[in-house]
Parts: sequence; structure tokens; C-alpha cells
Amino acid sequence: MPQSHPGADSAGPSVLLSVLEIGATDGQVPAAQVVREITDVARVSEECGFHRFWVAEHHGSPDLVSSAPAVLIAHVAAVTRRIRVGSGGVMLPNHAPYVVAEQFATLGALHPGRIDLGLGRSASTAGTGTYGALLKAALRRDDRATTEFPALIDELTGFLHPLTPEDPDDPALFLSPRITEPPELHVLGAGEGSARTAAERSLPFVYGHHLGRSKCRPAAVERYREAFVPGPRGALPHVIASLNVLCAESDDEAERLALDAARRTARQRRGTAPDEVLPPAREEFLAHRFLEDQQVVHGARDTVVKAIDHVAATLDADEIMLVPIDLTGTERCRTLRMLTGRRAPASRPARTG
Repeated sequence: MPQSHPGADSAGPSVLLSVLEIGATDGQVPAAQVVREITDVARVSEECGFHRFWVAEHHGSPDLVSSAPAVLIAHVAAVTRRIRVGSGGVMLPNHAPYVVAEQFATLGALHPGRIDLGLGRSASTAGTGTYGALLKAALRRDDRATTEFPALIDELTGFLHPLTPEDPDDPALFLSPRITEPPELHVLGAGEGSARTAAERSLPFVYGHHLGRSKCRPAAVERYREAFVPGPRGALPHVIASLNVLCAESDDEAERLALDAARRTARQRRGTAPDEVLPPAREEFLAHRFLEDQQVVHGARDTVVKAIDHVAATLDADEIMLVPIDLTGTERCRTLRMLTGRRAPASRPARTG
């Protein structure tokens, strides 16, 4: 069993565990503090023995602050020592593949053997209509790039893994820095198209279970394994499934905390003012529906461990990437510590960055 496995004791999950940080905020603290708290969650993830710590990419959202994955990865990798750090993910249609290759080659040079590059096709922009159009224009994003996602991955892979030898007469672009251990590539998705893209390129597939019932297609995991093409370096299929979680001292406390987080998230997504009050029955209905739609696993440690193992077995996942739904960094650290049986230190270390 890997040393980094947080479920190494008999009471823990039997599957490898990692963490995805989406940079959620409840709007009650300054955004700069929320960004800095991502570092705290990363440190706790390493302390608790998780395998990877990834950050998401979201643009133009008032309740999500993770908009620059490469910048966050650089900082997180610098203040941790062992845990793999990566993107969950870089939305490739938003970026030039050559620029992404340069950024992650640089990260790989600074932190060899620890950098992951998860790639997605979603816009990851907040809003629709005029606001969404403005965001796409600001990102210089072309909707056609989404349908060309497989080609964009191939272009990026070509920069990170050149097939031709170094030659002054070779017309291929030179990537600087050229490193011997490029970042580990992963394909993110919730449907069969992304699964097929990953399988045909011998890449790991990250199944977006945390995106909710309306967006994810469980059959994608089976299709990925069926279509997987063994890689030239002996690559085997590897499935990571993301999972929304919240862990507390008891099932009742976890239910209370999960419903509170769901109410706050539902208000944000409706654009409701913080002090606006809905009829209690209506708010309770929306909170329960959010937890169900987002497939949130919540409860005491034993409850959550059993649910994680059940999801892993159902999806035939090699790894589960936990997405704590708590809306502050302190609360997300609590969930991770509770799940792994680690208690918070008596006094918190001074925050850097």
C-alpha cells in the first residue's frame, strides 16, 4: 500500500485518496484571504497523507477564487514537500497549448516528479448571456475549441513529449525549459467523449462525479476501460473519481453542516442577497435537493469511509479525489482531518504567502 495512502489503517478507505480544491468562499471574508487559505488546505492534505492536491480553474465567479491554477500550483508546491500538486484542471480551450506546456514544464523543472496537469474542455466561466459572452471574449476563447479538444491535447502532448530528436533543421518548436520528466497528464470529464479522448491517448481519466447527476454519465468509466489503448511506456488505465464530501464528529452534525453549506451555496447560485430570507420550507427543500443532486457524501468518519468505498467499487475507480464542500478553508481542513483521523494542532502554524 502506498506510503501516502491516508486509509492505511484498517478503519480507513481501501482506495487511494486525493483532494481537489475549488476555492469556494461564503462571501464573508476577503477574497485574498480565501486564496491564502488554499495553502492551508494543501498543507493539511499533505499532513493527512493524501496522494495529490489539485486546484480548479474557474473564471468570473464571485464565489470561487481559483482562477489561475499554474500560479496556485507554484505556490502550493513550494510550501509542501511530498504531495503531488496539479490542476483539476486547466481548461485547455481557454489557453494556447504552447503556453500551457511552457508553464507546466517550468513547474516540472522547479518540482520534478510532483506536478500533474489535468486537462478539461469546459469553459469554467460564470454566467450566461451577455456576461458569459464578455468572459469568453476576455479569455480570447473560441467555442470551436471545445470540439477540437482532442486535437488541443495532441498539440500540447507534442510540445511536452517531442517525437523528433533535437536538430537545428527540425521545424518543430523548441519548448523551454525542456525537461526529462514532464508533468503527468490527465483528462477530465463527465461523459463518454472525454473518456474516449483519454483512452485513445493512454491517459488517466478523471471522472467528474462531483459535478452532479445532471452532468455526469457513469457509463463513461466503463467505456474508458473498454477503449483504453495501452501506452508505449506501458501505461495502464487509471480512473480517478471526484466526490463531494463533508465529515464531522457525528452523522447528525455532518447533516447540519452539510445543509448549512448547501443553503449558502444555493443562495449564491440564485444570486440571493445574504440577508434575504426564503420561506423555511422552501430553503430546506432547496438545500436537500442540492445535496442529492451533487451526490454529497456526508457523515461521521465511518459513514463517509463506507460511502467512499462504495463509490469507488461502483465506479471501479482506482483513486477517489475528495472535494470538500465546506465554504471556508478552516472547515475544509476539518473535513480532511476528521476523515483521516488526524486532529488539528493545538496552535496553528504561521501562514506564509
